[in-house]
Amino acid sequence: GIARRLVKAAMQEAAKKREMRYSDLKKIDRGVRRHFHDDITVVVVFLDHQLIKSSNRGPAISIKGGAVPVHANSLAEDF
Repeated sequence: GIARRLVKAAMQEAAKKREMRYSDLKKIDRGVRRHFHDDITVVVVFLDHQLIKSSNRGPAISIKGGAVPVHANSLAEDF
């Protein structure tokens, strides 16, 4: 998806700055790779305008990914 493409683009730019190929950068272990680029975090937000317009209350929250567990209940507002 788009998140994977954004991470790849960031890593390609990091490889370019280090004057190396993306494929070579990918071969480096993640712990060692940290010397070549900072951590990369990508957040993609899709807004479904049709769903928002058709609902009085708004759509339910869906959260995917992340290293820190987040429960949907902690984000829900009281209505």
